[in-house]
Amino acid sequence: MSVPLAVEGMDALALAQEGERLCRENNMKSGIKYLELALEKKVDLGGRSLEAVSAIYSQLGNAYFSLRNFEKALEYHQYDLETAKILAEKSGLAKAHGNLANTYKALGSYDNAYDHAVDHLRLARELNDKEYEARALYNIASIYHCRAKSFIRVATRADDSTLLTMANPDITSQLQAAINCYFYYMLGDYKTAVHYHNKRLDTARQFGDRAAMRRAYTNLANAHIFLSEPSKALDYYRLAYSLAIELKDDITEAQCSFNVGNGAAISGDHLTASEFHTRYLKLARKLGDRVGEARAFATLASDYRNLAL
Repeated sequence: MSVPLAVEGMDALALAQEGERLCRENNMKSGIKYLELALEKKVDLGGRSLEAVSAIYSQLGNAYFSLRNFEKALEYHQYDLETAKILAEKSGLAKAHGNLANTYKALGSYDNAYDHAVDHLRLARELNDKEYEARALYNIASIYHCRAKSFIRVATRADDSTLLTMANPDITSQLQAAINCYFYYMLGDYKTAVHYHNKRLDTARQFGDRAAMRRAYTNLANAHIFLSEPSKALDYYRLAYSLAIELKDDITEAQCSFNVGNGAAISGDHLTASEFHTRYLKLARKLGDRVGEARAFATLASDYRNLAL
């Protein structure tokens, strides 16, 4: 659908407002046109331009999600998250993580969906925002519901009932341990969550599943962050990083580098933080990830400020 010629004289703010109005009226395709035009003219958004750009990214992500174009929704919600990180505004970060959790869930990428839902929950609790917390908890439960349905569909297509019984201890034990982990996360009982993450780790080791081991190490690290045990978290982030290198996956290695850097920064080891954030920067450049590159610069700036103190 083309946009009327009259918009040529509209500034970015007017375009964004019109796009938002159209989306509210469920005219998503036209709304998207106006919002994307607003981004092209973002220099005219005024003194709070970064906040306005974040709002446009979020609206575009929601509009594409409504049209079931989940890949485009993911793209704009990721832009919104990186913008919120630059703004360092927790409410915006929580919203972006929640939107990403929903989008990854729609794409069937349940590990990524869960990671963002947990970040949403953590920020909601830091903000003491009960509405955000309720949404995050509901989202985590929904992710598990979708994951279980997907698992059952696979078993049904395979016409193999053993997938759903103790005859297959690999799948059964991992599934039960995973459910327990996330259940205790939802309750905020991180010590019990650690116990079940260790059970997941044991199962992954038993079957030689290096990718599952890496995820378990990352989840253990996250749990220890919640428990205010940054040194333990850092140890697990390092183990996850070592496995990411073994797996030869640049994207996973980049994320694990970033996690080690963040864990080191929380522990007060800003020299190690700068080392791993530099590794993250190099990988972001290698991958052509401009948003990741910007995030690396922001974290490195913080690292060097702390080193100078």
